[in-house]
Amino acid sequence: MKCPNCGKEIPEGYLYCETCGMEIRIVPDFEPEIENSIIETLSTVAEEIEEKPIQNDSEAGHERPDGFFFEEPGKNLMMMKGIALAAVLLAVMVAGIVLYFRFSVSHQVERAKDYAKVHNYEEASKRLDRALQLEPGNPEILILQSGYYAKLQKKDEAISMLLPLIEKDNLTDDERNSVYYQIITIYHEQERYEEINRLLVDCPYEEIVTTYQGYMAMAPEFSYEAGSYEHVVYLKLSANTTGKIYYTLDGSVPTTDSDVYMAPIFLESGYYQVNAFFVNEYGIISDVVKNRYDINVTVPDKPQVILTSGKYEVPTFIEVLHPAYGKVYYTTDGSEPTTDSTEYTNPIPMPLGYSNFKFAVISEQNVSSEVVSRSFEFKFHSDVTVTTAITNVVRALIDRDVIKDMQGTALGKQGKYSFAYNSIVQMNETYYYVLDEFFEDQNGNKSKSGLLYAVEVYTGAPNRLIYDEQGQMGLIPLTD
Repeated sequence: MKCPNCGKEIPEGYLYCETCGMEIRIVPDFEPEIENSIIETLSTVAEEIEEKPIQNDSEAGHERPDGFFFEEPGKNLMMMKGIALAAVLLAVMVAGIVLYFRFSVSHQVERAKDYAKVHNYEEASKRLDRALQLEPGNPEILILQSGYYAKLQKKDEAISMLLPLIEKDNLTDDERNSVYYQIITIYHEQERYEEINRLLVDCPYEEIVTTYQGYMAMAPEFSYEAGSYEHVVYLKLSANTTGKIYYTLDGSVPTTDSDVYMAPIFLESGYYQVNAFFVNEYGIISDVVKNRYDINVTVPDKPQVILTSGKYEVPTFIEVLHPAYGKVYYTTDGSEPTTDSTEYTNPIPMPLGYSNFKFAVISEQNVSSEVVSRSFEFKFHSDVTVTTAITNVVRALIDRDVIKDMQGTALGKQGKYSFAYNSIVQMNETYYYVLDEFFEDQNGNKSKSGLLYAVEVYTGAPNRLIYDEQGQMGLIPLTD
């Protein structure tokens, strides 16, 4: 079968042309004029049959002809009435078909969907207009029609049709989800983000709010409630979605020029008025949230470092007195000590060259004391350098078949050894370079092996450095 409009071949069973969208009417979709014409014609036929007089032989003035219809006048009358009745029934049936297709909501909706499949949204919209005339306020039809309006770029008309549906209590979950989805999609296309935010703030359905929370700007949440605390507070601020939190600590009104929250806010002794607001990725600004904090903690005394800063020419230990409470932590890279820094437990051998130590006492409440700094310059005069000491250890381990070559290649396993200066110690009135041993596997992972070596600073003799059960140092010579 070919389309009467464009001539394109239409597969059997199709009700419309996929090329031009023209409907193929297997059963005619009657217009009022045609309907009236059919009914009027059938009615006229019936009336003529019923009103036409049946003449007897004497009235006709001639003899009755032979034939089926003229043999029995009574039978003839019955036959004519039967035909009239059939005509009336046919008219009623045709009228019923016409009225069904004209006034069936389901038929109009299905025809609209057929037109939409071929992107003929104009005709699809007309069909739904007719369906809405028959059944005003039908949510399913209104949702479908708003979608066609959006396709026809009638976005405002679509919104006007959808917004009243939000207030209805008789929507199914799928219908309600579809209403919100269409409204938010149109608002997003029009960059009306403030209206999306208001829509969701007023939405009583948690599932929908959760689905579209990225459009909302809720006030930031604080990890601590407002109040008094006897320990340091690491205050965390969080938001419901992607964006930025701006805050102040002095009670002033925050703006987009205020500090941006990046990490927990450290609140130690003192009074803080924390004000904050959130701006999401669409530029929607939340309300300002305010919390007051009164932090009352005891600050530890600063550490007591026995050694003063200065220049040194003999190995010296850096000693710190242990505090009454808290622990001592130190750094050598210039950073401020924290609980993640190295904990001081025993006197520290002074490193060769220039060094700077920072010490602080940190309490159990994570309150830090004042930081104490010491700088040292240690020059040790010896013909044996650290480099020579390392070389002597490597050669001794080659002779003992521990390593293969001067590059430290291990024997018996994949990887290599290396050595680094640790400190200078004194044993039996003799000084030794202490070296740490490291092992690097074939994947490049490097770690301390736990072994220590001691090289005499004047002769360069290499030794293994060991500790007995009492913590006393001992030496195992590596050369004969």
